[in-house]
Amino acid sequence: MKVVKRRNRQMTMERILRAMGDTMAERGTEKAGINAVAERAGVNKVLIYRYFGGWNGLLEAYVQRGFFLSMFNEKFLESVPENLPVESRSKVWSEYTIQFLREFRTRKPSQELIRWEMTHGETELARRLADFRDKSYKDLVEKLAPYDDYDPIAITSLMISAVTYLVLTSTQRETIVDIDLRSDAGWERIEKAIRRIYSGLNIALERETAKNERVKSED
Repeated sequence: MKVVKRRNRQMTMERILRAMGDTMAERGTEKAGINAVAERAGVNKVLIYRYFGGWNGLLEAYVQRGFFLSMFNEKFLESVPENLPVESRSKVWSEYTIQFLREFRTRKPSQELIRWEMTHGETELARRLADFRDKSYKDLVEKLAPYDDYDPIAITSLMISAVTYLVLTSTQRETIVDIDLRSDAGWERIEKAIRRIYSGLNIALERETAKNERVKSED
């Protein structure tokens, strides 16, 4: 009997979290309150307080249980071979950024949550959500980033921020400069640019590394 109850509880929690995402996608995070989520999930709102402790706990659970983008990062890491050689990392890192872009474009709830976080960055909850997401990026950098001496955290932050901005902008405007953000061709241009950036960066870092090694050998 206890096993059945535990299973039913898990199923209800999953239904609530999915309803949370659907409600944020439809209304935005600001208007996605406990009542709206409960109605969407078809449950009494008392269950949300019982299982998650309230709105803040619900948001945290939504992020931590993989309904945000953290699970995407984990799955990508699992798909990458162990001890990846340096010469392969730039290509993998490039593909990660492109897959992240594609994933973020399809996840309206994640977009709404980022919008909320950007306007509530001073709150304790927003900081905790950001910390959780940042940890997943650090795990990626630790395993994937080539050339540890050249601040891969800063490079990753720049690229992820650029991708995030482009996706959020695409919901409010049709073009940026002359790139059509409403067409596949426009996003293909952006993906090609990402590959060129990482390819060029890899060449530059290889040359910098070789130069440093020559200086050391001359000393």
